[in-house]
Amino acid sequence: MQAFAIRHTARAALVAAILAAPFAAQAAPDHHPRAEAQCRNCATVVSNHTYKREPERASGVGGVGGAVVGGLLGNQVGSGRGRTLATVAGAVGGAYAGNRIERNMKAETYTDVRVKMAAGGYRTFTEKGVPRFRNGERVRVLDGRLVR
Repeated sequence: MQAFAIRHTARAALVAAILAAPFAAQAAPDHHPRAEAQCRNCATVVSNHTYKREPERASGVGGVGGAVVGGLLGNQVGSGRGRTLATVAGAVGGAYAGNRIERNMKAETYTDVRVKMAAGGYRTFTEKGVPRFRNGERVRVLDGRLVR
């Protein structure tokens, strides 16, 4: 009788193992759910693009200074009506050049950092200044900013 009970228990265990096999492959991975939630903010730097952005408007100081210098230089050329034309042309050209110089001096450097998110997809973050991250570096998104 005892042999019958052992065989019956062994058969029951075998049947249970066969029936449970398809579900065992679907078992959850061994990592902690909290670690998975943190990984949603993980990313890898794909590229950096650095550029200068000029201000929308200059203060006008460069334009006024350029107009004065250009007008003075234009006034040194020619005589009569030609001198007047050269003065006006020098003032206009100087104003334009002065404005461009001022805008270039006040230009700021920005970097677009493109990352591949661990959860899928890509995002681009614009930061002021030179690149802080190298391509391939692992980063996290915290409060909308990239951190190491």
